[in-house]
Amino acid sequence: MKKLFIIIALFSAIVLVSPKFIGAIVETEYQLALNKLNANPAITINSTTFNRNWYSGKVVTEMTVLLHHEEIDDLNIVIEDDLSFGPVIFTDEGVKFALSYSKSNISFTDLFIDAEVERFIKNKIHLSALLTFSKNIIAHITIDEVSKEVDGNQIVSAKAVGKFVLENDSRLYGDFNWAGLSATTADESFTIEEIKFSFDQTLITGSYYQGNAITTGDVDFSISALNAKDASGNQALLLSNLVVSAMSSVNNNLLEIKMNYRVDKLASAGQQLQNANLDVVLKGFNITVLQEINTLLTELSTADEEVFSAKNMNRLSAITAKLLAYDPVIEIEDFSVETPEGKIESAMQVSIDKKLFDAANFMSIMAAINATASGNAPTIFFANLGLSLMVEQYVKQGLIIQNENNLSFTVNFAQGQLNINGNVIPL
Repeated sequence: MKKLFIIIALFSAIVLVSPKFIGAIVETEYQLALNKLNANPAITINSTTFNRNWYSGKVVTEMTVLLHHEEIDDLNIVIEDDLSFGPVIFTDEGVKFALSYSKSNISFTDLFIDAEVERFIKNKIHLSALLTFSKNIIAHITIDEVSKEVDGNQIVSAKAVGKFVLENDSRLYGDFNWAGLSATTADESFTIEEIKFSFDQTLITGSYYQGNAITTGDVDFSISALNAKDASGNQALLLSNLVVSAMSSVNNNLLEIKMNYRVDKLASAGQQLQNANLDVVLKGFNITVLQEINTLLTELSTADEEVFSAKNMNRLSAITAKLLAYDPVIEIEDFSVETPEGKIESAMQVSIDKKLFDAANFMSIMAAINATASGNAPTIFFANLGLSLMVEQYVKQGLIIQNENNLSFTVNFAQGQLNINGNVIPL
C-alpha cells in the first residue's frame, strides 16, 4: 500500500509540475515553426505574442500573405491559439498524452468581410492541433452543418471533418470528408453528394513551410455525384463518381508522376457519356533541377523587376537546358470516353530534343518540341450533333481520315514542322 501511495504521489507531482516546463518547450517549438514559415517568400510574420501560464497559454500571431496581384490586396491574418499544456490533456478528441493542444481562431484585418461570413468563420469552423511528445503535429478541422433559407431558397451544407498529420517535418498525410450540399430554388435543385480528399506525401527536397516542397506519394479526390434538375424534375446535369488520383515516385533522382481523371457517367444537354478517362504521365524530371525552378519561380513572384526581362529569360534558359539533359517526357496514355454511338479515344506524347535547344535563345524550344498524337471516333457521333458538314470539310482538307464508320487522325510535330495524316501543314 505504501509503494502504491508513493507511485500515486510521484505521478501526481509530475502531472502538477511538468506543465510549467512543458510550456517552455512548446513556446520554443512555436517560435521555430514560425521562423520556418517566415522563410516562405509569400508569408511575412509581423508579430507573435506568447503568454504562458502554468497549465495553459495563449499565442497571437499576425501575418501577411503576399498575393502579388494588382487587383487583390495582400491578406493580413490574425491567428489566436488557446493552449493547454501536457502531459495529460483533455481535448475534443478525448484524453491525450502530448506536449500541447491548441484551439485556433482566425480573423482578417483590412479586409471587408460580410458580418454573416465572419460569424460563420468564428462559430462554425473549428481548428485544433496536438503537438505530440515526438513533436509531430496532428491537426483537426471541423465545419459544422449549415442550413440557410433566403427568399424561399433553401441551402443545406452537411458537416465536414478533416485530420492532417505533419510527421517529423518530412511526411504530411491526412484526409478530409464532406457529406455534401443541397440547394433548392423555385427554378431548380442542385446537389453535391459526398466529397472525399486524402493524401500521403513524403518530402524529398525543399520544405513544407517554405512552399517549395517536392514530394512523393499519393493524392486522391472524389465526388460521389453532382445532380441538377429543373423545376419539373428534369435532369439538367448528372455527374456520377468523379475521381482524381495522382501517384509520384523518384528513381535515380528522377521524378515520375502518374495522374488519372475519370467519371463513370456524365449526362447533360441530352448527351450521355460513360467511363470518361484521362491518364497522364510525367517522367524524367530531375528533382534537383525542379528545386532550382521552384526557387526561380518564387523569386520572380516576389520581385518587382520585369518577369520576362533578358536577365530572367537567360536564367530560365539555363535551367531548362539542365532539365532537358534528363530527357523528360509528358504523355497522355489514354484520353477516352464511351458514347452511345461508340468509343472516342486518343493519346499523345510530348518530348523536347535537347540537341535542338539553344540555351542562349529560349524560343528555340519551339523547334525542339517533338509531339505525336493519334485518335479515333465513330462518325455517327458527330452526325448526331449536326456536325457532318464540318467533318466533311476536315476530311477533304486531309485533317481527318474517314474509314467506313470511323474517323481517325495522326499528328506529328518535330523540328518546327507539323504533319497531319502524312500531310505537311505550313506554319
